[in-house]
Amino acid sequence: MQWLDGNPDRPLITGSVYNQRNMPPWKLATQQSLMGLRSRELTPNGGNQAGGRSNHLILDDTNAKIQAQLKSDHQHSQLSLGNITRIEDNAGRKDARGEGWELRTDGHGVARSAKGMLITTEGRSSAASHMKDMGETVQRLTSARDQHETLAEMAQQAGAQEKQGQQADVAQILKAQNEAIKGGAAQEGSFPELAQPHLVLASPAGIETTTAQSTHIASDEHTAITTGKSLSIASGDSLFASIKNTFRLFVQKANIKLTAGTGDIDMQALSDSINLLSKLNITHTANRITITAKEEVLINGGGSYVKYNAAGIEHGTNGNYVSHAATHSLPGPKQIPVTMPKFQRGDMDMKSKFKFKASV
Repeated sequence: MQWLDGNPDRPLITGSVYNQRNMPPWKLATQQSLMGLRSRELTPNGGNQAGGRSNHLILDDTNAKIQAQLKSDHQHSQLSLGNITRIEDNAGRKDARGEGWELRTDGHGVARSAKGMLITTEGRSSAASHMKDMGETVQRLTSARDQHETLAEMAQQAGAQEKQGQQADVAQILKAQNEAIKGGAAQEGSFPELAQPHLVLASPAGIETTTAQSTHIASDEHTAITTGKSLSIASGDSLFASIKNTFRLFVQKANIKLTAGTGDIDMQALSDSINLLSKLNITHTANRITITAKEEVLINGGGSYVKYNAAGIEHGTNGNYVSHAATHSLPGPKQIPVTMPKFQRGDMDMKSKFKFKASV
């Protein structure tokens, strides 16, 4: 007890000693390294009962194992920093749980940042540089954009893509996005990164995601994937791709190989043509090859040709015509009716069946 202004008529209680009704927050003398605050939930009828829920702020100064904890018993929500050791109640320190930091709860968790967020495992020893520093991340994103741009140019040169409106445009979008992540010129006392509210995930080792159910990635505009080596997809069931406009595939080196272990390979052009172009050979090998055309079949090799249509069969050549056979028979007219498969085109117009832009 003290007295305000030294006046004995104005006593002031500034502290109290522990007793059986006012126990220390953590057991003594074993927990003397703990300092902080520990409060009790005020229940309607029981007040702050000893067995009730609590909140605590702890500074643990144990030799070589210091930590700080902010914890609420409600849904076991807590932030732990340092050499993390479990502290649940009056008993104090219990089992070791790891080193670093942990933010956890049995309830919901939200991390929200209006101006952008960087989540990275790129190290900055002893908090070197400023907090948004992400030089390695920007460098990798820039290299990925350059790769996108270079391969798009190769595809254009091969005639696999157009110069406008395709992968080249995506590369330009990536460039603008990277510039927003990198930020403009730094001024004294300012840090330019995240000029727009991007969420950036970065790691020098790897980024892994897994779920027991489904994963959904959605973009109102573009989704770009860039790899320095291979892009591998393994599906335990099926692979489906439904595309509104164009599908174009370009391989700079080696080959393209399509194999069906069982079942058919079907290719259909529902309203236009299928064009096969090869600089060298086109080889088709099978037990039986059937070529059917509703109107006409024309086979042309070096200018010599055979034309099949309803009017007849026409052969033409500027060279020799040689026919080898054990016998030749010309018994009279005969034909096989032409049966064409039905194209199930359906309603190919997207109309207003869905919207790409999200509404809030």
